[in-house]
Amino acid sequence: MGTLDGRVAIITGCGRGFGEAMAKLFASEGATVSICDIIPLKEFEDRVGSRIRAAGGRVLCHETDVSQEDQVNLMIRRTLEEFGTVDILINNVGIAGPTEDCWKISLEEWSHTLDVNLGGAFLCTKAVLPEMIRKRWGRIINLSSITGKSPLPHRTPYATSKMGIIGFTRTLAAEVGRYGITVNAICPGNPGGERNVELARDLAKYLGKPFDADACRRRFEESRRKGVLGGRYLTEEGFSQALISHEDVARLAVFLCSEYGGMITGQDINVDGGIVMW
Repeated sequence: MGTLDGRVAIITGCGRGFGEAMAKLFASEGATVSICDIIPLKEFEDRVGSRIRAAGGRVLCHETDVSQEDQVNLMIRRTLEEFGTVDILINNVGIAGPTEDCWKISLEEWSHTLDVNLGGAFLCTKAVLPEMIRKRWGRIINLSSITGKSPLPHRTPYATSKMGIIGFTRTLAAEVGRYGITVNAICPGNPGGERNVELARDLAKYLGKPFDADACRRRFEESRRKGVLGGRYLTEEGFSQALISHEDVARLAVFLCSEYGGMITGQDINVDGGIVMW
């Protein structure tokens, strides 16, 4: 018997990383999952959907750009037609945006980052709330970041969107609590992995420094082996910050979406090994 038996969960951005980990764990905990990404549907099915089915899970895959309202509404409609309801929404989709000084960022780059990271959460939430309100039960989780609480120079659109997610979460929690719906944000730290290699590459390009992807991966692996909790505060003693895993975030998400998390709402919870303690 799973923690989420009988629940239907929509999880966005499941092609890799946190979204893929959540989709697999939610399915293993008994939830029926409706998942999306912008990668081609066949590739998405092969990479994620087929593996969930092979493990005994029930899944519906969508090729969806969450910044486009018509595509979001189609995803929600297909989910309701296939599974009859929606209990859980995980707004996980996020893009990095440009790595550049604020005054050199175009309006198009700014708008695109916010449209995906913040607008996508709004559109998906707007689409599922009528069903949750009808049932007077629901769980919504928005993926922010430790950047949602701390500046990140040269990444203004991304930082703004992640700080906006926290404001969206708190305000929405106050609006929909009367219907038995909880709304929380998860603020992950650094999981290493290929996305973070890409971000390190973009920063090196901005700084005009050479970049060695393999060396970057080795540094992440070293931090995973030797990092400690709260390592950010112990660098003078020779310690480094421990990296999290995608599964660390997925486990918290399962807890928040279960009956155990029923009185937790309006919170922004760090999963970062202690790199941010507020």
